[in-house]
Amino acid sequence: MTDQKIASAATVFADRFYMSDKALDQLSMLGGYACADAADAAGLAEKIGGSPSVKVIVSEYIPINDVVLSRARDLKGVIAYGAGYNHIDVEAMKHSGIKACNCRGENAESVAELAFGLMLGLLRRIPKADPWVRAGEWEKAGMVLPGWANGRELWKKTLGVIGLGQIGARVVRIAKGFDMTVLGYDPFMKPEACRSLGVEPVSLTDLLSRSDVLTIHVPLSPETHNMLDSNALAGVKPGMILVNTSRGRVIDEKALIDALQSGQVGGAALDVFAAEPLAKDHPLSRMDNVVLTPHLGALTLEAGDRLSDSVVRQVKAILEGKQPEGLII
Repeated sequence: MTDQKIASAATVFADRFYMSDKALDQLSMLGGYACADAADAAGLAEKIGGSPSVKVIVSEYIPINDVVLSRARDLKGVIAYGAGYNHIDVEAMKHSGIKACNCRGENAESVAELAFGLMLGLLRRIPKADPWVRAGEWEKAGMVLPGWANGRELWKKTLGVIGLGQIGARVVRIAKGFDMTVLGYDPFMKPEACRSLGVEPVSLTDLLSRSDVLTIHVPLSPETHNMLDSNALAGVKPGMILVNTSRGRVIDEKALIDALQSGQVGGAALDVFAAEPLAKDHPLSRMDNVVLTPHLGALTLEAGDRLSDSVVRQVKAILEGKQPEGLII
């Protein structure tokens, strides 16, 4: 994104993320845009500085709260760049009459595909095998490969899916290609709707005890915060593989580390963490049965183009006083 002056922009990007050239051209015709490139809410508020031109704020990670709202005096709407909106103070928006929106569904395919990439990477030891070959270890070993090279298949395993929204539903579809049995836990979905996806609706306790592989696709909320704590992890099928591409804080990381060390959880593939970026000396980074990626679930060119288009459509709707497609409140 090319920086332009916030003082004359109708749309302000709180932080830096991908926007297509086509989308930026369209925003230029909708009152202009600017990138605040803020480090936090206070920094964003300072850069907005009470400008009357700012009508829409788009944010991927920067909190949008009372600190920001107090300086954005003519704000009409806030858009979360992506599906997650736990960084937006929805209650503050509700009382101020400002529209809060997200871009749900636009990155669902990308996140679902990454979930399976992580599963396969962990089960087939791909992250370990690649540097081993590059370091010349295969040449030294000859055709007798080390024991760690024996991986495991996804074929006909039981997959537990927590959260059957747009991402979870795509995960289910992909799982059918591996002839997996799929269990689902989603308290907001009716059992018949689960079954229509080819999913057996079960309780969380049942799902944890029966799943060979578990994948999580829920937003972070008071209800989901640390939903997989020490008690929950104690009830998983021994050796279960866990994949998380949702939000780091849905899992108690200390409890997960303990479960990985004991073998109760056989391995974990994680794209999200309680604190990001992950510290170099974090215990997870030193574990052989863990695959780590830097919160890149939505980072595909295709998802970026879809998100860009969604942002433009919603900015246009907000400026015209219409209901945006991703309206939260």
